[in-house]
Amino acid sequence: MRSIRAARYQSAMPAFENPNWFANSPIARLNNEKALDEEVAERLGDPTSLLIPLWRGDPLVTGGAAGFLSAAARSEFPADCPIVLLGERGGVSIFAIDISDAAASAETAPFADIGAYIPIREAAGVISKDDLATVGHGRWLFEWHRKHRFCANCGAQTNIRNGGAKRRCDTCETEHFPRTDPVAIVVAIHEGACLLGRGPHFPPGFLSALAGFIEAAETPEEAAKRELFEEAGVTLTNIRYQFSQPWPFPSSMMMGFLAETTSRDLTLDKDEIVEARWIDKADIRAAIAGEERDFRLPPNFTIARQLLERWVSQS
Repeated sequence: MRSIRAARYQSAMPAFENPNWFANSPIARLNNEKALDEEVAERLGDPTSLLIPLWRGDPLVTGGAAGFLSAAARSEFPADCPIVLLGERGGVSIFAIDISDAAASAETAPFADIGAYIPIREAAGVISKDDLATVGHGRWLFEWHRKHRFCANCGAQTNIRNGGAKRRCDTCETEHFPRTDPVAIVVAIHEGACLLGRGPHFPPGFLSALAGFIEAAETPEEAAKRELFEEAGVTLTNIRYQFSQPWPFPSSMMMGFLAETTSRDLTLDKDEIVEARWIDKADIRAAIAGEERDFRLPPNFTIARQLLERWVSQS
C-alpha cells in the first residue's frame, strides 16, 4: 500500500516559557484512569488518526519533519509491533509504533523509501520542537514497556492496556504504570564563573553541568547539593530551581538548578568526573555565540545548554 505517505499537522497549543527540547508537548493526553481499550481501538481505526514509526527509538524523518503516517499504515507493519496512543493533537489521535523488530536495519525498515530513520539526537537538529516532544514521548513509553514485561508482584507476563498507558498482570491483576527517574542537574557558580565537567564516557573537551539521580526520600535540592559535593567536593548555597526537561534516554526527568558555591576548590571523584574546571561567563557566552574555545558545550537540545544560556543572559 505505497499510496500511504507521511502526513504533517500543525500544533494549536500555546508556547510555554520552558525553553527545553522534549518539553512543551503539543499532545493533549487522555485520562488513563478510565478503561480506554475500546476507545483506543476505535481511534486506531479512525482514518484521520496519525502514526509515527520508531525504529529502535529513532523516528522516521521525511522532508525535514517527523514522518507521521495515516493510521491505515498500521497494516504494513508486523501485527505484533507494539503500538501506543500518545494522545490528541488538534483533535487528531496520535499513535507511535515500535518497529524495532520489523527489520534488520533502519534502511530496510518499513517506509524507509520515503525518508530516513534518524538517531533522535540528530533529529533534534532537523525536526520541530513539537515533533521532537512527541517522538520523545513515544520513545520513552516503548523503553518502559520493554523493561517491564513481567509483573513485579508475581513474576507473570504483563500486557499492554489503555493504549500503552499501563501494563496489567492477568495472573494477579496488578496494574503497573510508567515511572520516571528524577535527576538534579546543576550549573554551579562562583564569582562570575561556572563549574563544568565531564564523565569518563564523554570525549575530552566536552563539558557539561554536573548531575545525579535523586535518591529515595530526597528532595531535588538535597540531591543537587549532595551530588555536587560527592562528585566535585563543592558546597552549594542559594540553590534555585529553573525548569525541567523530559529526557527519554531512557526515562528521566531532568530538574535544572543554578546555585552558588562557597569556593572554587575541587576534589573530584575520578570514577564519576575525570575533568572539571571553572569557566568565566565571557567564555561561555563566546562559545554559545559559536566562537572557538578549548572546550565544547552541550548541544542546544540539552537542559545543560539551556541552563548555561539562562545564566549568561542574567546580569
